[in-house]
Amino acid sequence: MALDFSFSFEQNAWREHVRAFAERELKPHSRAWDAAQVLPREAIRKMGAAGILGVIGAPALGGQGRDYVSLGIAIEELAAVDASCALIAWQQATHAHFFPGWGDETVRAVYAGECVVALATSEENAGSDLSAIEANAVEDGDELVLNGAKVHVSTMPGADVLAVSARIVAADGGKAKMVLLRVPTTLPGVSSAVMEQMGARAHALGSVDFRDVRIPVGATLGDAGQGKAIMYARFNVSRCLSPLAALGAARAVLDETKAFARSRIVFGKAIAMNQSVSFPLVEHHARIEAARLLAYRALVANDHGEDATADAAMAKWLGISTGVACIQDCLQMFGANGYLKDNGIEQRLRDVYSFLFTGGTLNIMKLILVRHLVGAEFAGLRA
Repeated sequence: MALDFSFSFEQNAWREHVRAFAERELKPHSRAWDAAQVLPREAIRKMGAAGILGVIGAPALGGQGRDYVSLGIAIEELAAVDASCALIAWQQATHAHFFPGWGDETVRAVYAGECVVALATSEENAGSDLSAIEANAVEDGDELVLNGAKVHVSTMPGADVLAVSARIVAADGGKAKMVLLRVPTTLPGVSSAVMEQMGARAHALGSVDFRDVRIPVGATLGDAGQGKAIMYARFNVSRCLSPLAALGAARAVLDETKAFARSRIVFGKAIAMNQSVSFPLVEHHARIEAARLLAYRALVANDHGEDATADAAMAKWLGISTGVACIQDCLQMFGANGYLKDNGIEQRLRDVYSFLFTGGTLNIMKLILVRHLVGAEFAGLRA
């Protein structure tokens, strides 16, 4: 991998395209979407039309065939104005790209913003520990009968098709195999409920129950036994996207705070003259730049087919903790006005908290790094 810290002409042009789109189509509606707490289907269609949802998709299916760095650019710019749309965009782009078996028609519709797909894997007792999943599918002739319950399912209620992690119970009593099942949300036996969340509320979050849901035996995403491997492959990319989303939101807040600090007069001088204000501003700027470089380095490794597990874990831990700390400090620099909803910073702070949990908590990222840097036997995880 060449040591090159610059973006290409095409990547810079793509950034300008996404930034202009986000300012024009998303920013004016962000506060209303947050209040409504409903999946913004019109915004999804517009992101599809702008090429954002299919950025890494195959051109033959309506995608753009760009690299993972370009996806990271898109997520960073979207999150600068609306974290919910950034979450939706990276989920649609990566779900459609990494999970084989949706069907060409579904993938084309996802890239166009006309279909929403979702990953349903977390359970009450199975979050980061995928081996603890209890949802199961039993063979009944040429069908599978799915039973179980999922929580923290993004874009639900609202998604059209789910990738559901479950175990196929072997008829001969052998070892159950982990699978991802393609389950349309309109099937009998599928029900969902809203899980009210603190931030990123327009991206929707719900629980889903499956009661004797019948699907064809062949409705799997990948082969039986590959469910966990497929999800882990996606993690190495998505764990680079969540920090870029947090950093995009933080960068926008930091820019607003710098402008405020230059113009806000207290005791006859701008508050930016006070080092208690200016020093944190430059410190956060430096940390954001460092964390961005780490996240993009991990995406470059993914583009080159290299193992980016450790880089992605470092990027997520550093990027999200940096983004949260920056927005917290900036909110306080506005004084009591920073606490008001009209200011908008409180929404960004609530939103970035959501990135603490997507794709594994920050402590899980540290455990991954312990395995890589110290040794697997010191991570305290089952082999």
